Parts: sequence; C-alpha cells; structure tokens
Amino acid sequence: MLPNVDDIGRFALFLDLDGTVAEIAERPEAVRVDAATIELLGALRRAAGEALAVVSGRDIAVIDSLLSPLRLPVAGVHGLQRRDAAGCMHRTAEACAELGSVIRAIEADVGGEAGVIVERKTGAVALHYRLRPELEARCRAVAERATRERRDLEILPGKMVFEIRLQGGDKGDVIEAFLKEEPFRGRTPIFAGDDVTDEVAFAAVNALGGFSIKVGRNATLARYRAADLRELHRWLAELARASRAERAR
Repeated sequence: MLPNVDDIGRFALFLDLDGTVAEIAERPEAVRVDAATIELLGALRRAAGEALAVVSGRDIAVIDSLLSPLRLPVAGVHGLQRRDAAGCMHRTAEACAELGSVIRAIEADVGGEAGVIVERKTGAVALHYRLRPELEARCRAVAERATRERRDLEILPGKMVFEIRLQGGDKGDVIEAFLKEEPFRGRTPIFAGDDVTDEVAFAAVNALGGFSIKVGRNATLARYRAADLRELHRWLAELARASRAERAR
C-alpha cells in the first residue's frame, strides 16, 4: 500500500536510483534511465517546488550521466558525497582516504572470476555477484578479508553485492542534511528505496514523521510498500498529475 498524498508541495521527495528510479541490470554499467522516467522526475521536481533529490549508492558523476539533462540535488556513495540544491558539494573527510590496497586485494582474490564485477567508486568499492549468485559466500569472505585490518571501512550488503565503504555519513544523514536547507526545509520527507542499504533512510524518515516506501517484497522498516518499480512510478506520476490539476484550478 502506498500513502495518500493530497499535496506534494508540502513534501520533500527523496528517491534511490537503482531498483527505484531505474531497473536493476546484470551489470552496473548497463543501467539506463529512459526518457519517460526523466520526464517524470522533471515533472515531480516542479510539482514539489524543486524539493526532489536522488539518494544513491552511485557516484554523483554517474548519477548525473544517467539522469542527463536533469541535474538534481543528489547524495552519492550511500552518503559519502552530497550536492545540495545550490550546487555546492559536501564530502566527508573519510571519502578522500586511500582504498587502492583494498581494491588490489579484492581484484587479486576474485577479480578474475567470470561474472564477478569489481566496481570502483569514490570512497568505496562494490563487489557484484549478480551473474554468479552461487559465489555469494566467497564474495562475502573476500570482502571480510579485505577489510580485516581497516577499522575505517564497513561492509554494506545489498542485492547481489557487497559494498566496502569508508565510514562516514549514511543515507539517513544526508536526508536530514537536505531537510535543513532550502527548498527542503520545513517539509515532510518521503523516501523510496528497494535495498537493505536503504533501511537507515527508512528509519530516519520514520523518526521525522515522514513516509518511507519499500519497493519490493523483503522485510523492511518502511511503513509503505510498492510491489515493484512500475507501481511506484504510477504513484509518482499520479502525484505529478494531481499537482498540475490543483495549480490549474
């Protein structure tokens, strides 16, 4: 069940990317955002008085490329990066730390395994095994070995991926940061996401009295649920249409 929102103009809308804005692909570089979805995001942004941001595990540069020509307020790498509505960049100090030795260790251990993808990010590295689900235990062990001597790192399990990330802000933290700034200030937050890495954002939004929306079937802290990305997009499109109708009165 999705929430009843009578006026999107009173809300701040935050969306995960993969699995929420865009369909998940077998390889991260194969993800695409179609023109209709980009048009929907533009309409939602206008309806929400510009209070729309993407909160993702991707690098901000990758998000911008996928959403072009839109350039939205955005948080990347699960909160290690953030660009506010004024275009100012915010990064945690940890995001500048060295991960080269960790990446080399992962690539030496499992990088040559067919179907395993090592994705480098700013302040993180993601170990994808979507093409080889039987290697989950091995990839988990690789991630644990790579981080054993690094207290500044954490492992974020996701959908067919283990993300090794420098400790710092999370998705809940960046949503709270956006809500202290215009045009998000004073609004009730809505956050939609599909993965276990979104649970911290669900918790933060719940604590703020907002609407948390899980896309998919798994157990969650979210208070509302969309069966899949298509149901979520239909709901978002209705929010945009309702806002246009209200303005036309």
